[in-house]
Amino acid sequence: MQLNQRLMFETPNVKVADIPAEDNVVLRCYQEDSKVAIFREFDSGVQTTLLVLPTGTGKSVVFSAVIEEEANSGGRILVLAHRRELIDQAIGHAKAVGHFAGKEMGTSYANRQRVICSSVQTLNGKRDCRCCDGKECERCGGRGKIWRMERFDPFEFSLLIIDEAHHATATTYRRVIQHFTKNPNCKVLGVTATPRRADKVGMHNVFESCAYQMDLKTAIDQGWLCPIRQTFVQVAGLSLENVKTKAGGDLSDSGVERAFLGDTDEEQEERLHAVAGPLVEIAQGRQTILFASGIIHAINLTAALNAYDKVTAECVIESTDNDERKAIVDRYNSKETQILVGCEVFTEGFDAPGTEIVANARPTKSESRYLQRIGRGTRTLPGVVDGLDTAEERRAAIAASAKPYALVIDFVGDSGRHKIISTGDVLSGEDVFEEDLLAAIEYAKESKSAEDMEELIEKMKQAREEREKRKEEARQKRLSTKTKAKDLDYDSTDIDLFGGEGFDPFKDYEPQWDQATQKQVDFLMKLGVSPETATGYSRSQAGAVITQLKNAKGKDYRITFGKYKGKRLGQLPAWYISWIKSKNIGGDRMAEQIRIMEVEKSANQQVIF
Repeated sequence: MQLNQRLMFETPNVKVADIPAEDNVVLRCYQEDSKVAIFREFDSGVQTTLLVLPTGTGKSVVFSAVIEEEANSGGRILVLAHRRELIDQAIGHAKAVGHFAGKEMGTSYANRQRVICSSVQTLNGKRDCRCCDGKECERCGGRGKIWRMERFDPFEFSLLIIDEAHHATATTYRRVIQHFTKNPNCKVLGVTATPRRADKVGMHNVFESCAYQMDLKTAIDQGWLCPIRQTFVQVAGLSLENVKTKAGGDLSDSGVERAFLGDTDEEQEERLHAVAGPLVEIAQGRQTILFASGIIHAINLTAALNAYDKVTAECVIESTDNDERKAIVDRYNSKETQILVGCEVFTEGFDAPGTEIVANARPTKSESRYLQRIGRGTRTLPGVVDGLDTAEERRAAIAASAKPYALVIDFVGDSGRHKIISTGDVLSGEDVFEEDLLAAIEYAKESKSAEDMEELIEKMKQAREEREKRKEEARQKRLSTKTKAKDLDYDSTDIDLFGGEGFDPFKDYEPQWDQATQKQVDFLMKLGVSPETATGYSRSQAGAVITQLKNAKGKDYRITFGKYKGKRLGQLPAWYISWIKSKNIGGDRMAEQIRIMEVEKSANQQVIF
């Protein structure tokens, strides 16, 4: 047997002595509530449960407290993650609560420690069985191979903790969970900031319950995280129209990178500086993390940024040497380096509270991926909010600090048929009117300044309601005039004061130079938008809404015929959809949208709890 077959995948990491440990950790109120809720679930008979907290609110602090309580009561714990940074952090957190953790990863082997931290890749490694030649064997069951996880007897463990548990639906994780839950008394705790996956695979496939959950908006409103401001930068020539969607539901990585690099050297140069130039101008020396669309894009963007005066940018990619990576991050945290460029290496297990700007040059359709990125900037500066009792006090302290908000810069172009995630999507909540969100995003794209998306959405809502009020008053005035004219003839008997004649955009609407055109209003009405709302849009806003509604699929597809004209497909009664299918109304396109809706409905039944 070769040595590397036994030692598996990874290389040695930082020494345990180098891992920082926080002493005298005091749990915040929601962290204490989380811990209590977790043990309540376990005490009720639940074997697998989930903790959901936004990035920057101390998920690892909570599971450290869980480790402390479990270990002090005689239990043995294994912490599972998929990145070396997360493993090292877990060792540091265990140390903080008084337990020296063993490290099972690559060339490192744990012994009999009460807390063990390991990577999922390592535990899924295999070696040849030394007890047989591949025939029946008690040691390997006749497989001829032994999983590394089998070094550990599941009946010696009382708790398995999975960090970044949104990955736990993968086969490699399930295999580890299955091994340790052979012991019915071994509990499983998953910890994540982003439980919703782009591929729609529900977390309930792994976890029986969600013990405690707090979303990003709540954490900001409660003053635990910095508020977010958003700005969009248009990249000339950038189009995502031809970029494919990969199996997981997000845009193809290689396709997005090609779009940002262009087809010629000239296009590449222009698009690199269409990102670098505005970023340097907006950042004004502030600490910034820039997510590039790929490795080549990251390297070239770093070179472009360093061409500007007084800018220091460094790049970290997957192949960056561990020691070099640590040195680069240290320089960034000490502000020797201003801009840190990478692909996805900073989405998990990276803490840099001094980061004020998150720049996104890799558009995504994944809410989870987007949340992970902007979470790099929402942490408050150390000590700003701790010890303050009320949300008002914490928000005031953040506003008065050297980091009053996190700025998110999205570099955008023509998104085509794709629905690209922005801060408006992750902060707006379920009850936000879709057209208010689209109008807010469009306004922010046209604006030259950073916008508070929550406030902007509220302003769009108020403006829409005011437009609708004025339109209704004008409609009632027209109806009153028509009613008086009919009364003069004395021909009619019953008059519907709220009915009147249908709105005709070619008769009743005279757009100003910046308002939606008559053609836009007519088409919006066919898609179900009220005339009051449609005539209140600017031309650019109307265009954005039309594009969004035309590209809607599945349950959001708009019906353009019949008694339910303008309604979403998902709002139609089942009998009407059956009638459409039986008569082949709407042809192949309608049949495809019904099929997509049915697939979505089936998938949504598997989404987290």
